[in-house]
Amino acid sequence: MFKINFKYFKLSSLGRKRLFLFYGITNFLITNSVLHLLLLVIPIFLATITSQITNLTIGFYLYGKKVFKMKNLTYKEFSKYILLASFNWTLNYISIRIMYENGINKNLAAILTIPFLVLISYSFQRKFIFIKPV
Repeated sequence: MFKINFKYFKLSSLGRKRLFLFYGITNFLITNSVLHLLLLVIPIFLATITSQITNLTIGFYLYGKKVFKMKNLTYKEFSKYILLASFNWTLNYISIRIMYENGINKNLAAILTIPFLVLISYSFQRKFIFIKPV
């Protein structure tokens, strides 16, 4: 009989960056599915803000609890996370808009902005948002 050894699937042994990438990919797939579908039918502004709200909702929990191992997520972390999400949304919107106005497809422009948003997001979350009390 074939048996699967699940010890290789444990996420708890992964480093913080790997966990961030794992949960980030999950969040990315959901958020960008929303973004790309909406870009087909509504203006860039509404599509990016809707996808950012989706990202905010999923990301706060996943990154706070699963990546940065916060026991309690407080209003303080949530407020800072909202500021970061707002910054990322603004940067995402402006980047897509500029590229689109310069002849790049909206969906391709959205994909091209991802690596920069991920780097900014991880850095800010690690240094300023999900800081464990000393």
